[in-house]
Amino acid sequence: MLEHDLLATSWTWAGDEDVRERVHAVGAAGFAGLSLSLDDLHEVRATIGLAELRRMLDGAGIVWVQLGPLDRWWTCADRAPDDDADRGVVLEAAATLRAWQVVARADTTLPGASPGATADDWTVLADQAEAVGAQLVLEPEPWSNLPTVERASRFVAAAGHPNGGLLVDAMHALRGGSTLASIRQGVAPGTLAAVELSDGLLHTPSGMTLAEESRVARHLPGAGAWDLPGFVRTVRELGFDEPWGVEVRTPAHRAMPIGDALRTAAAATRAVLDAADAFGAPAAPAMPSTPAPTSAVDYEPFHRGRADGGRADGSRTDGHRRRDADTGTPA
Repeated sequence: MLEHDLLATSWTWAGDEDVRERVHAVGAAGFAGLSLSLDDLHEVRATIGLAELRRMLDGAGIVWVQLGPLDRWWTCADRAPDDDADRGVVLEAAATLRAWQVVARADTTLPGASPGATADDWTVLADQAEAVGAQLVLEPEPWSNLPTVERASRFVAAAGHPNGGLLVDAMHALRGGSTLASIRQGVAPGTLAAVELSDGLLHTPSGMTLAEESRVARHLPGAGAWDLPGFVRTVRELGFDEPWGVEVRTPAHRAMPIGDALRTAAAATRAVLDAADAFGAPAAPAMPSTPAPTSAVDYEPFHRGRADGGRADGSRTDGHRRRDADTGTPA
């Protein structure tokens, strides 16, 4: 099977442990990347510092670093000084951590801004991300002003900034009404820049909103009802390959020790990617139908007159009789 780079999203490696311990656990589980939330960035910046975090990432073998998501990056009445401060922290961190990508959310306020009206703000942010060496990617959500990945792809393509791209999250895409066929037809290959994998139930659980499901019912890849190998093949056809984001959010996952949770998530995701790799490959050879030859290691002939004087019943012919283990008397 092929080797794949996996990226642990911020929820997948979230925990109460010290950030140093959590970063080490990400690398030890076989992930080559991680995403850092704004909360993580603010905490690191105020404690150990971003330069020390980069040294920790290097030590853990982390090469893909994703930051965000940024909210309210567009011009709007409820944009607050804290939003601009968050942007400054993310851009500073992107430069110091040598980040691969900065994630920006679509507008989830009601009523949301018209996507067309935010194109200039998108261009400004894409320029700022490019200046610190990171790509800007847009994450659409079903409850946002860009509810489908197809519409979000059209927005990114129309904005036309070479440093702008699209993040396709399996849950957001499929719960937004997209199908594998509509993704294949409606997402411009040049816009696709990041992919996140999780699994889900056939339908959103009763009494739960889509946003709530996204927060607490993202199952391990392969543990739900979705055709994730087909999803992987679809985004590959659009030109995406590596790293594969992994976003798991369930109470059971959260309750596991951080190391166990990450190893489980990595193994489950690799199984899905292996299934996608195997699609269309020659069938595995049939199991042999003839008896297998006896191993020379295990083979021990049972006949009289063996070189060691043994018999098939365990007795010996060389005058040494087996003694009872308890009494020491001849058996």
